[in-house]
Amino acid sequence: MIKQNDLVLLYKDERRNYLLKVSGGRLHNDFGYIDIQNIIGKDFGDYVETNLGHKFFILKPTIDDMVMKIKRMTQILYPKEIGMILVKANIFPGARVIECGGGSGALTTALANFVRPTGKVYSYERNPEFMENARKNIERYGLTECWEAKNQEISGEFDQKEVDFVMIDIGSQWDLVPAAYKSLKGGCRVSAICPTFDQLTRTVFTMEETGFINIETMEILVRRILVRRGKTRPEQTMPSHTGWLVFGTKINQPVALNPEAKNSELPPAHAGGLPG
Repeated sequence: MIKQNDLVLLYKDERRNYLLKVSGGRLHNDFGYIDIQNIIGKDFGDYVETNLGHKFFILKPTIDDMVMKIKRMTQILYPKEIGMILVKANIFPGARVIECGGGSGALTTALANFVRPTGKVYSYERNPEFMENARKNIERYGLTECWEAKNQEISGEFDQKEVDFVMIDIGSQWDLVPAAYKSLKGGCRVSAICPTFDQLTRTVFTMEETGFINIETMEILVRRILVRRGKTRPEQTMPSHTGWLVFGTKINQPVALNPEAKNSELPPAHAGGLPG
């Protein structure tokens, strides 16, 4: 049964769907208005009617809904990248995670959902406006207990040590690879999002030099399908390139890795994405 302050998705169609907290007030749209209080006491899957008699179905929001309807002040990571991050980084309940470049809190929302109830996401963001916007988003989704805001810029190292994952989302990703190494547990992963090939290349080589192996680079593309009777086809537009993801795994005794060296102690670190 839906209660006061629960998060719901009111769904009419792909264009008219609204993520909101159940509280007072009205939701207005081109089908009339809905008294939000009328949702209390209903179950997910029920519907509520506008004053003009149009039905809106009450759905339980997914993480995808929460990410895509977040209030943005920055470019966000999309669910297509976030999904890969969650499985490649092995995020679990109780994990301690650092993200640098918190932005609007899109990735934060997904990470916090997976580390709760006993884990923690430490978000570093130097811009106070971005951090405040992220805070409001995280509060809206009821995730503040497993989130800690750090309104500061990092150069040498993070405050937290022995963490399970580090995500880097800043312009000079390679600068924070050594800091990530210092904070990670052995065998755990770092990731970065790189919009350009220059950033990607420099970040990968810095990972190699710092003490990361099993380095993977990839681009995630998603194409949705329009299903219509007698005319099913792919959508004409799609969210394509938003950045390349890079993942690396920390080893406890760094070895200088040089893919060109004949007598390298370890094979090339790349698991994919760049030639060895």
